[in-house]
Amino acid sequence: MQLESTTRSSRYYTYLLIIAILIIASTLRSPMTSVGPLIPFIRDDLDIANSTVGLLNTLPLIAFGLFSPFVPRISRKYGMEMTLLFAMLVLAAGIFVRSVGSVSLLLTGTVLLGLGIAVGNVLMPGLIKMSFPYRIGLMTGIYSVSMNVFGAFSSGVSVPLATSEQFGWQGALQLWGILAVFAIVILLLRLPAILSEEKKVPGRVDNQPSQALFKSKIAWAVTLYMGFQSFIPYSIFTWLPDMMLVKGFDATEAGWFMAIYQAGLIPATFIVPIIAAKMANQRALAFLSGVLLFTGLLGTMLSTSYLILAFLVLTGMGAGTTFSLAMVFFVLRTRTITESAQLSGMAQSVGYLIAATGPIALGSLADWSNGWTFPYLILMFVSACIALFGLVAGQNKQVIEQANV
Repeated sequence: MQLESTTRSSRYYTYLLIIAILIIASTLRSPMTSVGPLIPFIRDDLDIANSTVGLLNTLPLIAFGLFSPFVPRISRKYGMEMTLLFAMLVLAAGIFVRSVGSVSLLLTGTVLLGLGIAVGNVLMPGLIKMSFPYRIGLMTGIYSVSMNVFGAFSSGVSVPLATSEQFGWQGALQLWGILAVFAIVILLLRLPAILSEEKKVPGRVDNQPSQALFKSKIAWAVTLYMGFQSFIPYSIFTWLPDMMLVKGFDATEAGWFMAIYQAGLIPATFIVPIIAAKMANQRALAFLSGVLLFTGLLGTMLSTSYLILAFLVLTGMGAGTTFSLAMVFFVLRTRTITESAQLSGMAQSVGYLIAATGPIALGSLADWSNGWTFPYLILMFVSACIALFGLVAGQNKQVIEQANV
């Protein structure tokens, strides 16, 4: 009887963990993807320049880059899920502060939500590896799908919500704080299991200091692959609506176009981790991801009709493939939870600092050139770099072993 009760309790907490993974994933994109379609409203209401607008998606990336190296250390002390619980509290606060309606609070809240998202970005691959070691591909796929479904939905409904009397652009941004609150509730329900299991990232692997990662060609390939694959979507999240407005589409269409782009991510983010986990190496898949991005961006640049939707979906498929592979690399290129968290921290720290240059650089380049041709060319060049770094990151080698060769 006691065994049956223990089994039921274990299943209950496992189901809560799966729900927590889904809801936390939903908070990692929607607070940022909801901003792009609202940029014209925010820019006009607060009377800010494009350089300031670019900070709305650049500041979180800087927060990712600067804070990510500290996340594994914090989680070793307090446990993964307790750290995630605190991160969701910070994220919810950031979403609220950002939406109050002044420039200073807009930027302050943006930094706070960036810190919260940084924790989720770093710890989720390790949490999946630790909790579902025999279902890594499936759980990574579910995690990625949830992230991108809510990211796409938030892009599509942002403008209709902003133009309604009940919401405005502030309410349209605040709405996504509900997801963080749900995540907090689920993690609180799991608190007895969290406290009893004390699921923490263990200390460093014996005789394998984290500095070894910085001597690893594979680790640097994964890091640069992560950085360049992040450069493209976060630039698109910021500027795709403006790119579409220049082509003659209206604000509502531009918002839904971003949602369609992200819809292209969804099948790739579910299928690719499952396929990648079964492959001897992922070099061909990683190279293909860069080719898909390049082709989709080229078509998006040249199209002026609704044919552009097909190329946006293709771009989304490429972005979904690159993102999923980056998440899988954190697991497949490492042996332990510690190494996974360390590689994730390194790749996301350096990678997101690379990505942070995208929104501001492309916005400034568009202002300088009075158009979006040069930004498109930069994005296509980055796609080619993704394909090349993918050939190295996709090798069937582990980062620590490679560092010691």
